[in-house]
Amino acid sequence: MEENIPRYKQILEHLDKYDSTTINLLSNLFSVSHMSIRRDLKRLQDKGLVKVAYGGEVKRSFLSGTPKYNMKQSRCSEGKKIIGKLATELLEPGMVIFIDGGTTMREFSLNITVPLTVITPDLYVAVELAQKTEVKTIICPGEIQSHGMATYNSQTMKYLSEQVIDLAFIGADGFSFEDGALTTNQVKADCKWMAISRSIQSVLLVDNSKLGLRCRYKICSLEKFNYIISEKRLPEEMVKTLNNQEVKLLY
Repeated sequence: MEENIPRYKQILEHLDKYDSTTINLLSNLFSVSHMSIRRDLKRLQDKGLVKVAYGGEVKRSFLSGTPKYNMKQSRCSEGKKIIGKLATELLEPGMVIFIDGGTTMREFSLNITVPLTVITPDLYVAVELAQKTEVKTIICPGEIQSHGMATYNSQTMKYLSEQVIDLAFIGADGFSFEDGALTTNQVKADCKWMAISRSIQSVLLVDNSKLGLRCRYKICSLEKFNYIISEKRLPEEMVKTLNNQEVKLLY
């Protein structure tokens, strides 16, 4: 590990690459005692940046910036493939759909086999869909954000405000029942919200690693979605509440 970077910052960088770690693993990684790692984690916990669970599991609890695309691509890859396949069950020929940016959305685009129109801000999604002759692909205008390879700005939002969409498939950087669906900057949140507001129905695609992960900007409350698709069942209390709010859950 790089000696000129404080250890607590290196711990956060490690958690950017992996969904979780343990005190024991961090102790071995940095060649220091468990007590030293616990002091670092206490500092991060006090700032609300990590959670330490019983048994020594460590997870991010607050995400301030968007991880790079290649880092996100390696996270929960099998779960994202499951989510991508499940999402196609909602598609019908002739639909106009919005596919948000992100690695889960790229997995979703790989599984599309029905003729429809796709509006997307994501360059990787657009490239995958361009190879499918049955799909008409429209890229949203706007400035490309290099860390995510997608367009999110005022031009994107204006364009989306003029569309009529059957289904909007939305990604999030974190979510919980209390905070709703969250992301890492305001313009992304605004563009995602505009796509939801212009769609007849909306779908949240999130893997379980994002459950409880907090970000600064709210997209919307979970009850605003018609469907939530994840790779495994959400906590039972959340399931009951969402069912009461007529949000359909797919696993």
